[in-house]
Amino acid sequence: MAKMEQYKYDKKLSKRQNVLLAMKQINAEFGIGTVYTLGSEKANLKIPRWSTGIEQLDDIIGGGIPKGRIIEIYGAESAGKTTLAYHLMSQCEMVLDIPIEGSFSAERAEIFGNHRGQLFVSRANVGEEALKEGWTFTKAGGDLVVIDSVPSMITRKEFEETDFEKEAQRGRIAALLSSKLPKIVAKAEEMGTTWIFINQLRDEMNAMMFAPQTHTPGGRALKHYCSLRIQVNRVDWIKIPNKYDTSNSAKEKNVGLILKCKVVKSKVCNPLGECEIPLFFDRGFVSFDDIQPIRKELMQKERERYGTK
Repeated sequence: MAKMEQYKYDKKLSKRQNVLLAMKQINAEFGIGTVYTLGSEKANLKIPRWSTGIEQLDDIIGGGIPKGRIIEIYGAESAGKTTLAYHLMSQCEMVLDIPIEGSFSAERAEIFGNHRGQLFVSRANVGEEALKEGWTFTKAGGDLVVIDSVPSMITRKEFEETDFEKEAQRGRIAALLSSKLPKIVAKAEEMGTTWIFINQLRDEMNAMMFAPQTHTPGGRALKHYCSLRIQVNRVDWIKIPNKYDTSNSAKEKNVGLILKCKVVKSKVCNPLGECEIPLFFDRGFVSFDDIQPIRKELMQKERERYGTK
């Protein structure tokens, strides 16, 4: 489309008439709906979402995961980040999982309902490859891209360096994300593809007493472009007594955990909402009402497997 001449202010018209003509010109040059007024037929007032399949989590994030947005899920080691990602992947029709840190488990993914033809798994080794594959998947109209995890997204230059003893240059991952995320954000919104970045919680070295004691890798760009940041923590274990398995000396067995989710940042709902969700390792997320019946079921299986004494 040919570029139109720059708009010229007409003193004979009112302010409103001049503005409306200018907006009309913008839409003519860049496409209908480029700019719109609230309440018009082109207005996108409602954010499209898909359900997490967990009622409590849907409630604190405004009704579900926003389509076409960047999401960050972060937390400490063994907090349940990847497990939650497996569950969220199972809620979508076409998913690309990029477990760049090498932690993918097909068995775990299937427990949460993922299956052949729905979940595609990448073997990307470097950050550039992971982002490009996610970009290609997004252009094809996929539903969800998951990158697990941000600290493992080393750059190609760092990956190919022959000097193993050479210290990595700080800020490479941040620079990579800063340069690529603006492009990803625009295409993701256009195609309705959600991106989830799994991140870790690191101690802040030399932190002042009243300053933040932790941080997440990846620089400021990821935080800035995220529409939703969810911190996950393990608040308790779900246990059963170990009465029959003599190969395990522990008095109790951990069969699940209670996962706490907190909305730390949100552009799509009220922030700082929290919820707790029970999780059993062998069957996924359940309600609190299901904890005791499932514990009894697991204890019965222990008796049957190892025999009473």
